[in-house]
Amino acid sequence: MKKWFKFFSLSFFSHKTAKEGVRRGYANVFLGFILVLIFLWSGFICGDMLPFGAHYNNSPDFKDAVHTVFANADTDKRIYIEVEDGVLKAKKQGSEYVQDLLVNTLEADTDKQSYSTNGYDIVVDMRPASTLAEIEAYCLSNDGNNTEISYQDYLTLSEVARLNFDFKLRYTGNALELSDETVASYRTYVDGLSDENKVKTEKLANDLAQNTITKAEYNRSIYELYFTEYYPEITEYESTSKVPLLRNYYYHQYISRGINKYLFVFDDYVVGSFETRSGMAVPFYGFYSNLEDGALLTEATSQAEANVLSDGFIKDSFKANWLIDGYSYFINVITLAPFIALMLMVATLLAYSVLKLIGVESITSLGAMLKIVGSYAWFSGVISYVLTVIISFFVSRSMINALPPVLFFAALVIRSIVFVVKENKLYIKQLEQQKAIQTEV
Repeated sequence: MKKWFKFFSLSFFSHKTAKEGVRRGYANVFLGFILVLIFLWSGFICGDMLPFGAHYNNSPDFKDAVHTVFANADTDKRIYIEVEDGVLKAKKQGSEYVQDLLVNTLEADTDKQSYSTNGYDIVVDMRPASTLAEIEAYCLSNDGNNTEISYQDYLTLSEVARLNFDFKLRYTGNALELSDETVASYRTYVDGLSDENKVKTEKLANDLAQNTITKAEYNRSIYELYFTEYYPEITEYESTSKVPLLRNYYYHQYISRGINKYLFVFDDYVVGSFETRSGMAVPFYGFYSNLEDGALLTEATSQAEANVLSDGFIKDSFKANWLIDGYSYFINVITLAPFIALMLMVATLLAYSVLKLIGVESITSLGAMLKIVGSYAWFSGVISYVLTVIISFFVSRSMINALPPVLFFAALVIRSIVFVVKENKLYIKQLEQQKAIQTEV
């Protein structure tokens, strides 16, 4: 066991030790491969998570914007927040916590004057993520002219003419209000389409009569039936809902259109994007599961303490991504596993081919070369991890998805080239020694 550990741990640094892989089994290659995946996974997570605090501290303009919202020198303008079981509540000075839109510097001039600092737009919207969105449906011509027609006019076109238009949604930014009269008209429309739909609406009505569902749940279910029957699929706009949700208004109206300096605070998560002093863009999102229940600050909180607490709110919210990022990057690594295996084979084939081309016969088979490369592959993963973490402090978060595998392959290939060079020197030396012995004889 001691000899194996020495072989496995020192093969990256010692040519002689690495060459022992020829006499060992392929289990070392498999173990090295698993360790590579673990180090790549760690590189993804740490490269993504660790630099955030440094980036945040290196963005005084964004910190000022955060302080303006939660630690405003004018306490009447502060937004007071409280966490309860991972859900955020917010209020203004002297009021109660509400599920409402409190700040929107994107559209309200008074909010812009009070809260927009250093070019950062602020939204504090406590309306639940499930809130339905009021929308305008229209169709846009796909011939390059961008001719817009209403969805009602689109339905009057022939099947052939409809091919010239694409369905679109425009979010108004308002919550959808479902009156009893409107819901009744939706049900009439749905019932008229098929007997199957009529069975569904009758069941909903029966559940409502028996208090199995609330009136709000009934109205929403009827609306969902109506929407899915009347409009095309909206997967382009919503990934988790069959109907438009108000929360995605900010994404479709602003984020997808290129704004890069903002902070949006919702009841279940916070999302933002800021620039560091060097101009690096840092988009982020966070949750409140890491935050202790209770108010973040009160009216009596001093200015200096309020600044520290508001900074902690952003950083601690971001830290809650560990579990989600860990799972996401685990899936990413599993997806990359075949490519990592291919990298091992490429490095092996490269080293073996070069040795053959220069006439070195000491490595007799491709399998033997694979066992050598596999013995030091895991430390190439370590190098990838360390370099990823270091480099991540100087590059944008979007590059983290590429760094670990690229750095791993670079380290693996460089080490394999070093092996080839040293093996060539040893092989030449052995030939010279053999030739000298033959000459003496």
